[in-house]
Amino acid sequence: MSSNNLARASSIKEDGLAQLSRSAENSRRIKNVQDKFVNSQPLMKEGRALVGEGILMKVCRKKPKQRAFFLFNDILVYGRVVINGRKYSHQKIIPLNEIQINTLNGSEENPYSWLICSPKKSFIVRANSDRERQEWLTHLDRCVQYACGGHTTQHNPVAAHWVPDDKSDTCMHCHISKFSTYNRKHHCRNCGHIVCEGCSKKRFLLPHLDSKRVRVCDSCYLKLNTNNIDDTRPSQHDSSDSDGEENHANYSPIPATFYQNIESF
Repeated sequence: MSSNNLARASSIKEDGLAQLSRSAENSRRIKNVQDKFVNSQPLMKEGRALVGEGILMKVCRKKPKQRAFFLFNDILVYGRVVINGRKYSHQKIIPLNEIQINTLNGSEENPYSWLICSPKKSFIVRANSDRERQEWLTHLDRCVQYACGGHTTQHNPVAAHWVPDDKSDTCMHCHISKFSTYNRKHHCRNCGHIVCEGCSKKRFLLPHLDSKRVRVCDSCYLKLNTNNIDDTRPSQHDSSDSDGEENHANYSPIPATFYQNIESF
């Protein structure tokens, strides 16, 4: 593509989101989202546009949980659904310039899924259909590019995705120790594997994550010390939501809504 075409494409992308951000309807939508969150951080900001929203299933440590996601042109906001379409809590905000998207290949257990990675948290989400998945991925990709000034290659460290608890009944490091009521499961903050207490006694400083040393498995501890540098996959204290148990017996999929046409990016 010629430099003129690149400049034209960049201008179209900027004009499309700029036009959306200046509209009265966009301001109304953002205020509506902000008002529906319990103890919401301020979401109104000059130049910010709400690109789309929808309900996704977030694959957490213990089980999938229903979450409301809101895609802006600079941040991704999500939270726990208290009353569907009316009230949300436990608001989380991730800057899009810190996000990396892994499209995954999908699986029978988690079809229509993809991996969202960021320095503090990495997790899998799944849509209700392949079409909805493609819509989310396309809009996410465009918004991440926009937030990063047109660049898609990112080298920021991201959190390890924690292996769900039900994926292993035996330590993934020693392959000997079996988990029980008295032998609890732990997660290495660096690789995300499920490990036993004996294989994760070490602590290592991951400055992208915390000022304190965090739990790592013996293999990661050896690798991190050998390299004498911070590994590119630090994680936080708990990559799953700590907002209690939920009942999804009444869960009914709601199609996502996008307010920006892909062609106008």
